[in-house]
Amino acid sequence: MKRYAAYGAVGALLLCVTGCGGPDALMREFVANLNVYAETLEKREPREKQQAALDRIKATTEKLDRLKLSKEDQDKLFTRYDAELKRVKERVEAAQKAVAMEGADTDTPDLFSTFKPK
Repeated sequence: MKRYAAYGAVGALLLCVTGCGGPDALMREFVANLNVYAETLEKREPREKQQAALDRIKATTEKLDRLKLSKEDQDKLFTRYDAELKRVKERVEAAQKAVAMEGADTDTPDLFSTFKPK
């Protein structure tokens, strides 16, 4: 009987914990996806890989939008991750400039106005 009670408690705990992290986890995922996109640009990977990275960024911003955070909570979240966002923004912009300087197809979106969560 004790075993079943322990399994029940662990199961309930796991169900509660899976939703933890919410906005913070999504912001870390957003930053990670931006870094992946920057890496695809830096390595001059094929357009399909770049588009896949953009699709992941878009999916993450849609998840953030579905959270329906208040303006105040959004501001706090972006303030908390401001340093990481600035770093990845500089990295993406530098990679985009390098691609443009090589004369490659410069059909790269402005991520920080297009995909910024609402």
